[in-house]
Amino acid sequence: TTAAGAATTAAASATTAAGAATTAAGAATTAAGAATTAGGGTLATPAVGKATGTPIKVMTIAPINSPTPPYPNIHEAAKIYGEWINDHGGINGHPLQIELCDGRGDPNEDANCARKAVANGDVAVVGSFSFDFSQAVTIFEQNKLALFGSCCPIAQIELSSPISFVLGSNFAVPAGAVTRMVKDGCKSPAVVYIQTAAIDIAITQAKNAFTAAGFDPGKAKFILIPLAAQDYSAQVAQAIDGTDCIYGGISDANWEAFLPAMKSLGGTQRLYGHQGNLNSKVAEDFPDLTQNGISVNAYPDIAGPMWKDYRQALVDYKAPDLDWNSLAGLGTWAAYQAFNDIVSKMTGDITSATFLAAANAAKAVNTGGMVPVLDLTVPYTGQGGGEPRVFNRSVAYDVIKDSKLAPVDDKLYDMTNALEGKPG
Repeated sequence: TTAAGAATTAAASATTAAGAATTAAGAATTAAGAATTAGGGTLATPAVGKATGTPIKVMTIAPINSPTPPYPNIHEAAKIYGEWINDHGGINGHPLQIELCDGRGDPNEDANCARKAVANGDVAVVGSFSFDFSQAVTIFEQNKLALFGSCCPIAQIELSSPISFVLGSNFAVPAGAVTRMVKDGCKSPAVVYIQTAAIDIAITQAKNAFTAAGFDPGKAKFILIPLAAQDYSAQVAQAIDGTDCIYGGISDANWEAFLPAMKSLGGTQRLYGHQGNLNSKVAEDFPDLTQNGISVNAYPDIAGPMWKDYRQALVDYKAPDLDWNSLAGLGTWAAYQAFNDIVSKMTGDITSATFLAAANAAKAVNTGGMVPVLDLTVPYTGQGGGEPRVFNRSVAYDVIKDSKLAPVDDKLYDMTNALEGKPG
């Protein structure tokens, strides 16, 4: 299944991504310092010229036609990256051939996509997302096919499998949110999570971060909501009862269902959420509730110089009106840039096996500041060593003012200690 349905839906919007790119480019505060902090300068745009070599085949998987929150911007970002890189000479002259597969929010469909990637001889599955990749990862392992550049894995197996390369820091975002809540003076916080397979990990991380920040996690409320957006009045009533701040580890669709109930029940708590989920669309729909809210970012804001080519490509290739300053958009582009960085240094045949070996040997993957320069040879050993494939644990912050997001500062904050409940 391709992203045709997603493109059709997105095309119905009258506004294109040109406005989003322009808005981002004009943000008063840029993430220029973030690129330096991340340990990598901006990358030069490749020279213009069509790629003519043997195609490098890859796949991107995401839920599109799905009862779960859909992520058409993952497919669209992959598609646009492919068009952009191929119009700039490809990767060492090889055109990038990207197949888009709709996982439909169903582990069985994800597994079908995985089998298709194997049958097609794809080099890797890049920049993909699922609410439960457990079945697919088993197929990837059996066929030595890399699941590369994930922004925000949920299934535990993605955090530990030797074929998984987690480049987004969504793993650290809950710790980043909790740390920020305490720093901002929240005294009675509520933490709202979607009920998923990784909920125990998320709750443990949040409690560790409270402890690291010197706050008793027993004073925080933890509230779970169903994955599918619905009437959350009962859960909202719990979340606003005696609290001053709410962190929602929930999707934008969940926020759109959560906030009407919060408004009707008179909630005024300061909001904290994930990049791309507590987003500009949510802020525009609920300007009073989201004012001074904090978005905790796994990637620097789109206004930063590291995203220059990304912003321009959105305009040049007429991207549909979707949230491009998001985990889905930024994360997919960053995953492909990291893939490009590794493949461009390879010699000999480029296959799933040779790419997997090259990725596992990569000591300085440079995306120009989209993520820190990462050493993929060093596993993460914290929290008992159960998440060795989490290579990036730094977050950034945006603040919402008058329905617009802008960087709080130009820094990336390492959440390693917070994840483990250690001060500092």
